[in-house]
Amino acid sequence: MLVARPATLLLSCCLVTSFLAITAFSQQSPKPRVEKLQAAAPSPAKVSREQRIQAYEKFLQARRYLAQADPLNAIAALKEVLVLDPTAAAAHVELGNLYLEGRNLRDAEYHARQAVALDPEDAMTHWLLGRVLFSQSVGAVFDREKAREAVTAFETVAKLDTLNLDVYRLLGRLYRNLNDTDNALSAYAKLIGANQAGLEEFSAAAELYFRKRRYRDAANMARQAYILSGENPQWGYQLSQALLYAGQTAEAIEVLKGLVEENGNNLQLILSYAEALMRGGRYAEAERQVQHILAERPNHLEALSILAQVQRRSGRREEAVKTLRQALTGQDVTETLAQQYALAETLVELGRTDEAVAAYEAALRSVSNPDNSVSESQRERAELILMRIAAAYKAAGKLDQELATYDRMRRMLGSESTLAEILLIESLRNEGKHEEALKAARAARQRFPRERQFVYLEAQLLSRLGQVDQALKELSKVAEETDDLGEIAQMKAIVLSDANRFEDAERLARQAVRYDEKNIAYLVTLSSILERRKQYAESEQLLRTALALDPDNPTALNNLGYFLAERNERLDEALTLVQRAVNIEPTNSSFLDSLGWVYFKQNRLDLARHYIEQALSYDRRNATLNDHMGDVLERLGDLEGARRYWRIARSLSTDPEEINRIEAKLQRGQTAETQ
Repeated sequence: MLVARPATLLLSCCLVTSFLAITAFSQQSPKPRVEKLQAAAPSPAKVSREQRIQAYEKFLQARRYLAQADPLNAIAALKEVLVLDPTAAAAHVELGNLYLEGRNLRDAEYHARQAVALDPEDAMTHWLLGRVLFSQSVGAVFDREKAREAVTAFETVAKLDTLNLDVYRLLGRLYRNLNDTDNALSAYAKLIGANQAGLEEFSAAAELYFRKRRYRDAANMARQAYILSGENPQWGYQLSQALLYAGQTAEAIEVLKGLVEENGNNLQLILSYAEALMRGGRYAEAERQVQHILAERPNHLEALSILAQVQRRSGRREEAVKTLRQALTGQDVTETLAQQYALAETLVELGRTDEAVAAYEAALRSVSNPDNSVSESQRERAELILMRIAAAYKAAGKLDQELATYDRMRRMLGSESTLAEILLIESLRNEGKHEEALKAARAARQRFPRERQFVYLEAQLLSRLGQVDQALKELSKVAEETDDLGEIAQMKAIVLSDANRFEDAERLARQAVRYDEKNIAYLVTLSSILERRKQYAESEQLLRTALALDPDNPTALNNLGYFLAERNERLDEALTLVQRAVNIEPTNSSFLDSLGWVYFKQNRLDLARHYIEQALSYDRRNATLNDHMGDVLERLGDLEGARRYWRIARSLSTDPEEINRIEAKLQRGQTAETQ
């Protein structure tokens, strides 16, 4: 709401105040200097006392016409006002408002700019201009230039009139249209803080928080929108999705259950309910929901996709393959890439590498040009598919085909892409081939001299080879060429941690945090180092600080849950934390392993085995995952199976401490077998 500036009328005095002072609207508090917006003020005209009196009378007449809902006569009267007194900003404001209401945006803009030029310190003039520009920006084609100018006008209003909260409503919409998420959320926060937000603002804020992966904040906003909408299914669906990603699966299920009961024919709600049940591990109930749909629509793509996920998660992978093939029958590959990926991933989990690669190749053909090049619009998809082909070969231990895929990446993605080099170096490092990986990293540095990531990879590899001082020297060279000293300190900390020099690693990790106390990566790095140093309380506090900054950061959630489980502390909380991480990234092998490990610590061994098996299906050549599976099988009484996984873990591990620990288990298992 805009505050009117008090006006006085001294018609009986020998000195008559200007018409502008009589009718302008703004606060009397001191106003900052405001830059004029594009329109020059009319040249000062000599206006007599009599003209001013006549102009004021005409202005009052225009107001009477408006009160009588007679805009045409009001416009005519206001035009006469401007003939009598061209400096009357209030008349321009009234005319601009009338033209805006009548959707005559051209004339509305003219009068708005005239008003701003005449009185740049009056919030009302900028308010009018902002609304006109806002209307012009949201036509058939979004006009970014008009939107940015509208933002400038509204920001000026916010400075001049602190009581105008409606300005934040429009600013929020403009910032959203301009993809300025942070400023949009800031605008909505003003309304929410003043208890002036409505359904649109809460819903928009929920959507924006969701984009930023701040799922708990998204859920809080969506819950308010749902309440304000009278529990409308549209907003209930939004709430359920935010709850699912926030790890509040039980509440999401309850919300969707209620919506399905009240809106039984809403297909989207039934599918969402089935997905929520699946995420909650209630596979039989989820399957019943989709089977009801498939009974009437046997080829419903989304229902088949959810059914396949249920089958896959419950260990029925052969059934999942059959379901996905049914879903893809007769479909355009370009329209079903998600299902094509799911089919290929399931085949990889079954060890059917050639079939998996064939599925990925079908997807790749759909996004490639006839000459095997890739257009810019399809580059991201092509990168993803090629990465998955390489990962499939890696999981099968087919190194030659994996390396050939990296060569193919270089050809398809062009000379500027660094993806093949990064994946090659990571693959060689994970295989323990540190000399080869180092050679590849140095070659990549020469080819991409501006890419710091290859310096970081080289440093980590030097550390693994025992050349820690040389690694630090390489990082120090980079520090001389960049202002990002926090990142360099973090990388030095990682290098020193890899070399088990934890005291030095801690010192540098703390230095990184001092550079930027809100950097999640720095906080997580320091937390991990402190955990290794058995400084558990501070390690935990750092992760909680990270989660206060980013409540849905999956790495922080996973690490905190895993660290608690490792110490056998607060296992129920650990389970909730890791479940949230898995809900955010359901195919992340590290997160699935953490979930299995928490169940192991709770002695829920069937669930532990289930999730660690899932983790291994995504990353068979991970030493820790194989080690954990051996531990689960040992507790289940399968000593032969346990020793088989421990042997795999020992062959994959490159960490001397880990190798010694696994050797001890193998000796223990051998002793147990001979007794």
